[in-house]
Amino acid sequence: MNTDKTDDLMNILNSVEDNAELNEYVNDIDDRYPAGFADYMKQILEQKGMSVADLQKKSRIDRTYIYQIMDGSKNPGRDKIIAMALGAQLTLEECQRALKTASEGILYAKNRRDSILIYAVNNRLSIMETNALLEEYQTLPLQ
Repeated sequence: MNTDKTDDLMNILNSVEDNAELNEYVNDIDDRYPAGFADYMKQILEQKGMSVADLQKKSRIDRTYIYQIMDGSKNPGRDKIIAMALGAQLTLEECQRALKTASEGILYAKNRRDSILIYAVNNRLSIMETNALLEEYQTLPLQ
């Protein structure tokens, strides 16, 4: 399976005819699409050649807290996930997936603050630049 589109995956799944094929599909999904936020971020960091320490510095999240997030003992809120997305320079698609993986609301283009955050992600702004922009538009900074 070398596709990422949900519709394509659904077509493959719909063509599964026996337990062996289902087992192969499920194992591939488990490998390619980690279930938890921490696992997803570990996969992203590995792909980008970043360490948790690099992410901590760029996301400006407390050192102890980010390690707790990454070991799965803490569940980050929406703003922390967005800060981590900015720190890791995720694409908007990766950011939205991180939010979904953590069961947090995705960024919504019709929301004033979210539209500024979408702009920040798309333009790879730093946390400081993002918070300055949020302040300029009189919205809450990332907490």
